[in-house]
Amino acid sequence: MNKLRIDPVAYFTAKLEAEWGPFDLKKALETRAEEIVVLDTRSAEAYAEEHIPQAVNIPEAELDKRLDELPKNKEYVPYCWSMTCHLATRAALSLSRKGFTVHELAGGIKAWKESGFDIASSKKELAGAS
Repeated sequence: MNKLRIDPVAYFTAKLEAEWGPFDLKKALETRAEEIVVLDTRSAEAYAEEHIPQAVNIPEAELDKRLDELPKNKEYVPYCWSMTCHLATRAALSLSRKGFTVHELAGGIKAWKESGFDIASSKKELAGAS
């Protein structure tokens, strides 16, 4: 049986570059926020309920149509619900294929909250806007 063997050093190096944990994102936002775009890939309703502060909401299904809103000179950190949600993974793949620098947030907003970091809500803003 011919088994495909992936070099573990190359795999883990790529994984660390492509994936950030909540503490990695928090540190990047504290030290170089102007270079980072946190991208919430969930629905507008989920974003309004709660989101990572500074995040912009572009649902994954709309991403390809809205690429012109995203400057290429930033690093993007897409996230979704949790480790088992793949909206952010699909967004990261799409952005990477188009030449953007991307680091997916491992564990999504769930891991962010479990790390004790703040979340924001625009629910009141939406209620006031209607």
